[in-house]
Amino acid sequence: MQKFEYRSPRFPVDLPVHLTVQSATVTGRCREISKEGMKLELPKPMAAGSRGTVSMIYQDQTLEVSVRVAHAGNMHGLKFLYESDKERLAVARLVSALATPQNRLGPVLLS
Repeated sequence: MQKFEYRSPRFPVDLPVHLTVQSATVTGRCREISKEGMKLELPKPMAAGSRGTVSMIYQDQTLEVSVRVAHAGNMHGLKFLYESDKERLAVARLVSALATPQNRLGPVLLS
């Protein structure tokens, strides 16, 4: 019998992000987020297994986290690769803030 592993709750959002992989940065939209990772819409495909960083801006705070592209296709799944407990806590706070329905963003213009 296979062991069932629970995953963190996922929350629908509309958050602008910058994904940097191998010194190339693309702008996309986060459509779903959890404490483990996020689902992105990107203008061009990224290879599964690629590593990079994702940068998000929310309420005048910028958060940058290392990620791995877990799956690619219509939507890209990114897994957070935490480098410290401080990073893990910052993402947990962001997810908590975004989980509140009135805080879920609509389209935002990136500069």
